[in-house]
Amino acid sequence: QTENRLVQQIAENAVQTENRLAQQIAENTSQLESRLTQQMTENNTQLEKRLVQQITENNTQVQEKFSKFEDELSTLKNDEENLKSEVLHLSNRMRELQLHGPAPSTNNPRLKAPTFDGSIPFQIFKLQFEKTAMANNWNAADKVASLFVSLKGPAAEILQTIPDCERDNYEALMSAIERRYGSEHRKQIYQIELQNRGQKMNESLQEFATEIERLAHLANADAPVDYIERVKIQCFINGIRDVDTKRATYALPKRTFAETVSHALTQETASLLSKPAHKVQRVEMEQPALMEEILKTLKTIAAPRVNTTGRCFNCGKAGHFARNCNIKVNPSKRKQPTDNEDGASTSHKSLN
Repeated sequence: QTENRLVQQIAENAVQTENRLAQQIAENTSQLESRLTQQMTENNTQLEKRLVQQITENNTQVQEKFSKFEDELSTLKNDEENLKSEVLHLSNRMRELQLHGPAPSTNNPRLKAPTFDGSIPFQIFKLQFEKTAMANNWNAADKVASLFVSLKGPAAEILQTIPDCERDNYEALMSAIERRYGSEHRKQIYQIELQNRGQKMNESLQEFATEIERLAHLANADAPVDYIERVKIQCFINGIRDVDTKRATYALPKRTFAETVSHALTQETASLLSKPAHKVQRVEMEQPALMEEILKTLKTIAAPRVNTTGRCFNCGKAGHFARNCNIKVNPSKRKQPTDNEDGASTSHKSLN
């Protein structure tokens, strides 16, 4: 009986424990489910808030960027419209210039056209005239009118030889002047002068270099710059008068004409400094009065004899001079010519 009771008691306790555990598990499961549900709900709520906030921020940024893009696009459109209007304005302006020429400017001072009378090279006048025309914005008619006014003296006579149909043609006028005063036929003369040009006596190297450069440009006006530079260097070295300077310049050739001239000047200066200098000692006279008397006497002796009496110094007769006298007179009996010579001889004797 005792065992049955124990077994029965154990069975009852097991059932009660099982019921309690089941109840406890059910309660824990319910609580856990409720907690999980609550946590998930909160997490979902926070996630939704974050997503909404992020989406809102992204939308704001996208809208801002889109608005900036629209502004830039509108700016580009405005620039395009302005550019089109400027191009149209420039096209109209160019068309007006082609038809009527540029309008005279009232703000900038107008340059005066250079004059030409044939005394200066034609190429120089042409360059000056075209630069003046460009600065004043002259059209073809203005160039013709200014060219008519610029011609002076013998050059203006060319206008009489130009036909009436070509007097309004600027190119025809310039061609006529160039045929008369152009330097094409003078190139050979300039080339000969350049080849035979040497440094003159008492002519400095700077002056000689300037003349060589002028002749080189006149003789080779249409030649390349490098060729003209070589010609200038060669002719300059060949024409140097001082042998030492020429030899030193030949020994160390330079690339440019300016460097060659500078090197020659340096060599010339060094050559002058290397020559021995003659020192002159200063002599102080203790008797200035005696020195003045000596100088007066020397001036009197050196002065040319002037025949104020009209008589011959040889024979003493009037009517001819000593160089034309045919009478031979003993030098000891020759008549004393003038009082100046007497004074000079007296002074000379007093000094002796």
